[in-house]
Amino acid sequence: MKSQVELIGKKIRTIRETMGLSRPKFAELLDIPPTTLKNYELGYREVGGAFLVAFGHNAKLHPFTLWLVSDKTAPEIGQISPDDYQE
Repeated sequence: MKSQVELIGKKIRTIRETMGLSRPKFAELLDIPPTTLKNYELGYREVGGAFLVAFGHNAKLHPFTLWLVSDKTAPEIGQISPDDYQE
């Protein structure tokens, strides 16, 4: 069974790939180093609260916040999963 660290890392990568962004471009959106993002995505490093706040406050990433932390969506308030993403 995968750990929570691995699961959230996989979800971050799924969001990034769904948006068609490279690791450096996605890291730039969050103002973190690409190596830190890589460590999150691969489950080598636990995602902290500051990352989640930055994620939720970024207009491009905000729609995925609920899905990222709870596996839930609420399209009526703009909270979607990568499966629902449309550019």
